[in-house]
Amino acid sequence: MLLALFAAAANDAAACTSWVIHRGVTKSGKMIVHKVLDQYRRDGKLKAGMLVAPNGWRWMCIGNPNYAMNEKGVVMTTNDGDGIAQHHPGESVKQRFGPAGMNRLVMTSCPTAEQGVAKILEIGRYRLAVQGGIYFIADPKRAFMININCGYAEVSEITDGLVVITNTWQLPGGEEFSTKTINGGRGDRAREANTRSALQQSKIDEKYTVRGSIDTSRRRCGTKFDELYPFRKGEKVQSLSSVCFELDDEFPAYLSCAYIASGPQQHTVYIPTPMALERFPEKFADGSWSRRAFALQDAVGSNHPTLPRMREPEDKFLAEFDAAREQARTMLRDGKTDEAVKLLNELYMHQYAEADKLMNELDGEAAKRTYP
Repeated sequence: MLLALFAAAANDAAACTSWVIHRGVTKSGKMIVHKVLDQYRRDGKLKAGMLVAPNGWRWMCIGNPNYAMNEKGVVMTTNDGDGIAQHHPGESVKQRFGPAGMNRLVMTSCPTAEQGVAKILEIGRYRLAVQGGIYFIADPKRAFMININCGYAEVSEITDGLVVITNTWQLPGGEEFSTKTINGGRGDRAREANTRSALQQSKIDEKYTVRGSIDTSRRRCGTKFDELYPFRKGEKVQSLSSVCFELDDEFPAYLSCAYIASGPQQHTVYIPTPMALERFPEKFADGSWSRRAFALQDAVGSNHPTLPRMREPEDKFLAEFDAAREQARTMLRDGKTDEAVKLLNELYMHQYAEADKLMNELDGEAAKRTYP
């Protein structure tokens, strides 16, 4: 039944950049998982919703899902990996089971990252594609990277520090199946190295922060190896959105957060979105928020002068959310769950309204003049 449910989930061609920052090296002491979604087309899969699984679990679905988090604090991201020449010897391929289907299955059935990995290994042999995958699965305490294709998988736990992935396998074992070219591999390794360096440079008191992760996601990709970064605006591959997850150990169902940039991340505002959110506003639910961000990008180009005007309210949003999260934590410890949920939802809607107003202003200004 599970295979039938997800058989139609396609393997979206993507050239993403993702990273995990272990809680041992973050300023907040929380696990951070960040993904920049790049694809070859704008395909309208940037809608967001708060869904309820058959078992009653709430989960946050962003995209197809390209990003997801459940109420247990489990997050999963998927990147394309090496192209593959063949399936693993001795393994039959019964169904098409792409990363979107795997993502949904983990979100709706796995309470820990370790169990998410086990679920992926259980069904991974049914993944039919010419592209291998690189997955991150994390919860507030543990994080894992998986290199996978049909009937083959390598897993490594991330026990400390920082790991950045693009679209080339990092774990040994898949060399027999890989068709990755030297040019493709060099570009991926350069993007990983430059992203890692940018994150290292963003540290405060030798610790990584959400602010630094957001800023790194906006570093613009150039054409030279030392200019390859996460934000991509090209004729073929372009950044479609970006999400930074911060996972709360004590109350993941309410205080874990997704900082969401719907649309190209240089042209939209990151909004703190707690797992306690009851529903997304209509502009996120129907994808019109991201379409407006693409319109702004088309009008002003990349490396545009309006970006600082987005960063200023974001700093305010981050500070407000940090304060509200700790206030909600006290309420939750006292058993005042409804009050905590109300506080977090009211703050989200207030910040959303501020961001919406700014985006409308920028969109209107872009329509009236040409930016350099």
